[in-house]
Amino acid sequence: MQMKKAMAISMIAAALSASAVTPVFAQTAAGNHTVQINASSFLVNANPVSIRTIVDGGVTLASVRDITNAIGATLHINSDHTVVVKFGENTLKLKNASKSITVNGAATPLSHPVKEVAYSTFIEPAAFVKALGGSFENNAISTVNLLDGAEHAIWVNASQLIVSNTAGEGREDFLVDAATGKNELLLKSEGASDLVLSPDGKSVAYSDANGAVFTIDLSTKQSKQVSTDSSIKNELQWSSDGSSLFFLQGDKSSIIAKVDVSDGKVTKVLEDKVDYKANLEVSADGTQFAFYVFKQPKVTADSSKDVELDDVAIDATGTEPQIYFYNAKAADNKPLQLTKDTADKVFLTLSSDGSKVSYVSVSADDASIGQLVTVDNAGKASTPLFADKDVYQLVQSGSKLYLLTADGNSTNAIYEIDSATGASKLVQTVSDSASELVVSNNSDIAVLIDGQLAVSTNGSWKNITN
Repeated sequence: MQMKKAMAISMIAAALSASAVTPVFAQTAAGNHTVQINASSFLVNANPVSIRTIVDGGVTLASVRDITNAIGATLHINSDHTVVVKFGENTLKLKNASKSITVNGAATPLSHPVKEVAYSTFIEPAAFVKALGGSFENNAISTVNLLDGAEHAIWVNASQLIVSNTAGEGREDFLVDAATGKNELLLKSEGASDLVLSPDGKSVAYSDANGAVFTIDLSTKQSKQVSTDSSIKNELQWSSDGSSLFFLQGDKSSIIAKVDVSDGKVTKVLEDKVDYKANLEVSADGTQFAFYVFKQPKVTADSSKDVELDDVAIDATGTEPQIYFYNAKAADNKPLQLTKDTADKVFLTLSSDGSKVSYVSVSADDASIGQLVTVDNAGKASTPLFADKDVYQLVQSGSKLYLLTADGNSTNAIYEIDSATGASKLVQTVSDSASELVVSNNSDIAVLIDGQLAVSTNGSWKNITN
């Protein structure tokens, strides 16, 4: 499905405006006049912080110590009253009334001199923050080096995501702070499957190119091999109790199996000799499954012709994906085919109780739009919802479904649907260049927009990667 492309959304909503509260009146170091000290609101790495400010000659100056504390830098004062601030690889030195600041030994001019009031040093915040290697705009301070791009993301909890990017022949996975964009490398790999988050949010699992399964403790960042079984494992899915991982086994994804996390034992759940299963979905109790089956096109060649001529006929009739449901609890149960139509089917989800599946249906007609369809586990389809909107993506979060849909010439819309009642509501609009919706189990929302990850914060979008 082709996504519309347009201008990317802004990185962050307008910063909190400075607002004075109970002012403090103090004399300058020279003692010749009184200056009002205000408590002003700033955003420091996306978090609201109160910083003391003064106005000197019409210019707003901010407390060096307050900014230093807010960003986690260190400050000390030499015997000659020189203020020394260290942050990362940068060392700054400044003095009262100075018209320059020394950065790593080099003097940098200031457009307004440093001011000392009530034994505190005040400076132009933009000049000070930039000298430390950060950025400053509209009372918003940022000192975090954001990741370059985002190809895939999952929520870990309300304050963290895992962001994945291609790196050479492999992939790099980072833990990223949802508020600041601060990040640390979690895994660098080649041939590894996507990371899948455990139900308790404390670890992730993946399989390597040899089929071995590993988990990573997200608090310690320690990796542990839990299985040495060498069979191909596609689409790992945790059981709800975190004791095992389900997967599609084999180079043709023919078997549904599971691996016990405690001892690495692999058990087959379904072996029906049907190849090319995909998009495995598992119910909360681990006994009901939904998946696609893809049939391969029929290829015929004229035996009288040289095979090097590549003169073959390909018949793709009946190769559209079809949805199947399997209940492992039922005696002698076989997978039940839920769909038989010729439309493409994407974003398959299975309700936690296994009673129904939902997906986005897109017919072969180029003029068609994506429609949300729900089918119960007996194959009875509901009337498509949002029939008048083009549904780009479907994401399930607990008992709720989230849709990314077309909304207008320059925006897309995110809707929340109660899967039990069908009631829907508009959650938020987003740029129409949004290509992927990322929703946590607690309904935290992020989107990928032109290779950047933006997080929804108080109704606004904030980029946490470049």
